Amino acid sequence: MHVQNPHDKRFKETFRHKDVTKDFVTYYLPAHIVEQIDVNTLEPQKDSFITQDLKEVFSDLLFKVNIHDE
Repeated sequence: MHVQNPHDKRFKETFRHKDVTKDFVTYYLPAHIVEQIDVNTLEPQKDSFITQDLKEVFSDLLFKVNIHDE
């Protein structure tokens, strides 16, 4: 059996775990971005949605996060 896109599947499987995603964001995004978000509020989102002009959009991974008020 041939697995299509094995790297993509591994990436999605890995980042579905919130702790892994939180660590990745904390350590690999630029510090000025990490300082502006609350990584404890990371929440996975649905991977497809409809825009206001009714176009269907797909994403590999999508997360919602709270932004700190200045």
